[in-house]
Amino acid sequence: MSQSQYEESSVLDASPVVSTYFASPERSPEEEIFRQSIKIQLQEMLVTAFDAVPITLVILNNHRQIIGVNSQTKSQFGDHVLDVMGKRPGEALHCTTATEGPGGCGTAKACASCGAVKTILHGIETGKKATGECCIESVGTDGRVHCIELKVTVSPFKIDGETFYSLILEDNSQNKRIEVFQRLFFHDVLNTIGCIKGYVDILQQDDAGRPQESEGDDGNEFIPFLAELCDQLQDEVTAHRQLISAENGELTVQRNSIQPNKLLMALAATYQKHEIGQGHRITVMPSTERNISTDRLLLMRVLGNMTKNAIEASSPGSTISLSAIEKDGNITFNVSNPGVIPEEIRYRIFKRSFSTKQKVGRGIGTYSMRLLGENYLGGKVDFTSDEETGTTFRIILPIQQEG
Repeated sequence: MSQSQYEESSVLDASPVVSTYFASPERSPEEEIFRQSIKIQLQEMLVTAFDAVPITLVILNNHRQIIGVNSQTKSQFGDHVLDVMGKRPGEALHCTTATEGPGGCGTAKACASCGAVKTILHGIETGKKATGECCIESVGTDGRVHCIELKVTVSPFKIDGETFYSLILEDNSQNKRIEVFQRLFFHDVLNTIGCIKGYVDILQQDDAGRPQESEGDDGNEFIPFLAELCDQLQDEVTAHRQLISAENGELTVQRNSIQPNKLLMALAATYQKHEIGQGHRITVMPSTERNISTDRLLLMRVLGNMTKNAIEASSPGSTISLSAIEKDGNITFNVSNPGVIPEEIRYRIFKRSFSTKQKVGRGIGTYSMRLLGENYLGGKVDFTSDEETGTTFRIILPIQQEG
């Protein structure tokens, strides 16, 4: 039977009775379910592979009915595992919508927006692997309705010319909760910082709206430091939000025309007055003035991490040098310091959460250099380190003309 949106059947002259509002309601009879189940069980290598999957996995037939389960699913359902045979996924999980459809799971009006049903149908119709997400409202053993957020993966396979579908159900609830909390956190914190900065700006102006030229004994001498701390806090929160967006593949690149020499001058000025830059000398070597088309904020983030890394790896009084060199259609940004990276940690320098500082929360600076620089800016990030020349981190970017 085709997967038409509406399928109607009439009895004599009676009004049409809707049998489904979305997916096909057709089911295989019990003897067919039994035959298909035995066919699956006889595939020893396949069963072994499915049992090795440490999450819920069920086997479906063309009518979306369960004809087999892996060991993890057996543990999940316990003595009731045989009860799920012949049922559809929503029915096995006690989805409240499954009881609303005239033909069970997939046939209710709300099923048209269910990610699980749509993913399964896509896998059946295309014969290819499909992935999606869904949120199922399920009635638990306590009688209460619980929201189950799942990542759904459907993969077709054949046995003796007959097509079946493995369905993997991964609990995605924790990831979804973290995602929501992260968005709320960044939104609220950045809004608060914006309010603080607004008040600081007002305090720094006189009654006529001009910047105050003198500082009294009323505590106003601390306002510039407060303003600088607000800027640093905002920059750190924004950096973490960018990193999370980048890891999730949600970061947007906004290209504009940038002059490398001016960008490095701004970077040096920022970190020269930054707390970690005190006691170090940050210089900009003669650099190209050839414009490059890239995302300025992301490039500043990469070079900023390189600069902070260079400062932290250098002894007080050291010189950190920045440069941008044009060669072979590329521009190479270099950040150099006199320190040397021990050979035993060079191969792990770009790995996530790796840090030589042994502090919680460290180890994302060098990791983010490569994540942002290569995955989003389309460049190449690497480094050299030896006793003779010290350590140089660099990002090589192709010159892209605007338009």
